[in-house]
Amino acid sequence: MAWSSLGTQFCLEIGFGVLAALAFVPKAPVGAFFYRIMGTTAMVPLLVATVVPVLVGQAAWTDLTVLAGLIALISYPLYSGPMRGWRWGAGLGLAMVGTIIALASSLSASTEIEGAGQLAIASLSALATGTVAGSVALAMVLGHWYLTVPNLAVRHLERLNKVTIVSMILSLAFVGITCWTFMDKFEGEEASLFGMWGLFHLGTRVTVGLLLPLLFAGMTSSSLRCKNTRSATGILYASTVLVLIGTAVSISLQDSYGVPL
Repeated sequence: MAWSSLGTQFCLEIGFGVLAALAFVPKAPVGAFFYRIMGTTAMVPLLVATVVPVLVGQAAWTDLTVLAGLIALISYPLYSGPMRGWRWGAGLGLAMVGTIIALASSLSASTEIEGAGQLAIASLSALATGTVAGSVALAMVLGHWYLTVPNLAVRHLERLNKVTIVSMILSLAFVGITCWTFMDKFEGEEASLFGMWGLFHLGTRVTVGLLLPLLFAGMTSSSLRCKNTRSATGILYASTVLVLIGTAVSISLQDSYGVPL
């Protein structure tokens, strides 16, 4: 079975994004089943990122990426079950910390990034990408919950939609910071990022994965101001597809240029 470090990174980004989004719906009266579903949605990619590299012989159980991933996995019963309050928050926080360490370790081992500064920028860029995907997807699922819990306050979805907007703006900022920080590397590649094809793929990443979803997030806000959760959910569904395409293009760009974009 072939496995790439980019596969590990993609899974860690998605897992972190869902965990980060869950932190903004701690008290929503949606029932334990919602948290079980979304907790499992985070756990599955984390499980793949932690276990598959070991099974295919690309990592050892003692590697930092694997150990940090295991920390995130053992927290699953705390943040995915009926447990609420500080125990839920502690479990979620522990899982997020473990995922951040695993992602930074994976980037350090699999890229040509040099120095703590460059690693920090690359890690933050990857985490922002994951948060966009996780928050939009979780908002879309939460929107569907209004069909089964009609009296659920709209403010819960409004709050999560604001998280998606902030995460998209941060991701855009980190794409710009990354392009500036690694400019020499990008220009030195055989196919420069700032050449025709490089800019085409980067433009697709930014337009499809961030700018259009940002526009959709504004449309979602308008729908929620009118208490129209069904329209908002439909918009979030379309946004989820665009964001996942953008995330895939981000991984493709990293495969070409060695840095998360």
